[in-house]
Amino acid sequence: MPGTKWKTLEHNGILFSPPYESKGIKIAIRGKPVDLDILQEEMVYQWAKKKDTPYAPDPTFQSNFTADFARTLNPKLDGVKYGEIDFTDAYRLVDQEKDKRDMMTKEKRKEQAAQRKEIRKEMKAEYGTAVMDGQAVEVGNYMAEPPGIFIGRGAHPLRGRWKRRVTPADVTLNLGRKATVPAGDWKEIVHRRDATWLASWMDDLTKKAKYVWLADTARVKQDRDKGKYDKAIDLSKEIGKIKERMVHDMKGGDEKKARIATACYLIYRTAMRVGDEKDPDEADTVGATTLRKEHIRISQNAIKFDFLGKDSVRWQETVPAVDHDVQFRDNLALLVADKKPKDEIFHDITSRHVNKYFSGIVKGLTAKVFRTYLASTVVNEYLKKHTKARSSPDYEKLHHIKMANLEAAKKCNHKRTIPKTFEQSLQKKRDKLAKLKGKGLWTEDQKTLRDVKASEPKTDKQKAARRKRIKRLRVTVQRKKEAQQEKIKKAELQIELAEKTRDYNLGTSLRNYIDPRILKFWADRVDAPREETGTPLRKKSLREKTYTAALQKKFLWVNDERGSWESISRKY
Repeated sequence: MPGTKWKTLEHNGILFSPPYESKGIKIAIRGKPVDLDILQEEMVYQWAKKKDTPYAPDPTFQSNFTADFARTLNPKLDGVKYGEIDFTDAYRLVDQEKDKRDMMTKEKRKEQAAQRKEIRKEMKAEYGTAVMDGQAVEVGNYMAEPPGIFIGRGAHPLRGRWKRRVTPADVTLNLGRKATVPAGDWKEIVHRRDATWLASWMDDLTKKAKYVWLADTARVKQDRDKGKYDKAIDLSKEIGKIKERMVHDMKGGDEKKARIATACYLIYRTAMRVGDEKDPDEADTVGATTLRKEHIRISQNAIKFDFLGKDSVRWQETVPAVDHDVQFRDNLALLVADKKPKDEIFHDITSRHVNKYFSGIVKGLTAKVFRTYLASTVVNEYLKKHTKARSSPDYEKLHHIKMANLEAAKKCNHKRTIPKTFEQSLQKKRDKLAKLKGKGLWTEDQKTLRDVKASEPKTDKQKAARRKRIKRLRVTVQRKKEAQQEKIKKAELQIELAEKTRDYNLGTSLRNYIDPRILKFWADRVDAPREETGTPLRKKSLREKTYTAALQKKFLWVNDERGSWESISRKY
């Protein structure tokens, strides 16, 4: 269960990235050579490795890196600008390294890959397993983040800043009281029996705590994961009562309660994060309780939202003012009436007020549960419309799963940076479709069929052979026509999916927000047994095609779930 505590926990700490080894890089600033210490050289080398990426030309990326680099230099170089630094030597070195890799023989590549695999095996043997309550448990990522240049998502204001090296002195280890403490000058040793992390440290740049966790296969994590989705189902059972209370309180005479109810309705209506659960030094990103007047536009028919959400990802959404949303719109209009553009709409409301309000309706309910509930609900609603897909080919079924997944990504605003090669990749798909729609795969057989029909056999034996061949050729032509139509349909669906998912990352909602039982039972409903399709028994199931090997491990608990599509679909 989610509240389970371990009794004993042992592990060997975590792995740190190896120290940087000097490559003899030289630079010049304002035309004069500058000697670099080991940190400065590492920074310059990491910058050089970014030179051919889309980040390097970005002025913010350049200025942030330059500012951090300048702090390490002699005070006489105070105020140095990006354009005053000559990275030529570092760029030359990086290009030489790339050329060397490109010229490497196949045998050498295999040799290096084998060496790296052996090193990973040794490291995993030492750090990849913990012992919890006497049982060996796999550790997730057991390595501290290496130093480097911060990228971030979207237009993150910290992009280009330097992330310093993590050392044992930064790291807190979570161990059992009687466990042997791994060698190292650790920041702290704690015994938090309700936690599933083994090590933690503060990222000085983003001001966020970083963790080394138990792997998703650990029983305690499996139980907590299941518990998260059970809470979403519990919310679904009570959603009518919750909506009724929010609408009632939005209309009520208690002004503060009306403001809290309006903020809570906003979270329910849009799947927005609360907003104030971040460090004040983080980027200027907002959520429900920290929205400002400048972030919304209210009209008679709708409320339009436009702001930077988590990770500086832009959130744009329009909520039509119909039914209960009319009261929601009226409350927002009243709240912003006397405010300036930079004023917060819910200036005196925090996540504490929101969660207290929700738990007052349903015990233990918090704002976080809504994103899981809403993402799972839109997936469920989409798949309800496509339950008669049993006789459809697998590519159609997978298309429905991904389109349902897209609905969840849209609901949670899981935007992504569009890959540089997106248009090129999409054009290849279009070219492939055009080729498929061109010359038919059956044309040669069709020509042969016409020739055979036009032939004039003389003997009965020849006539019988002619009839058999005509029949065989007709079957071949028909089979090839059907196969080509299948390929065309598959290509069309691939293009549709690529176009519609262009701006969205489907992985986040699939991993963290969609109840995997919905996809399990829908797949069970529509996934025809292998013997029905005439395909080999070893062929992957629909669920295996949906989830990566890592996600299949994360959702191992789902294999023990009993039920049906009808039962799970009624719960959301």
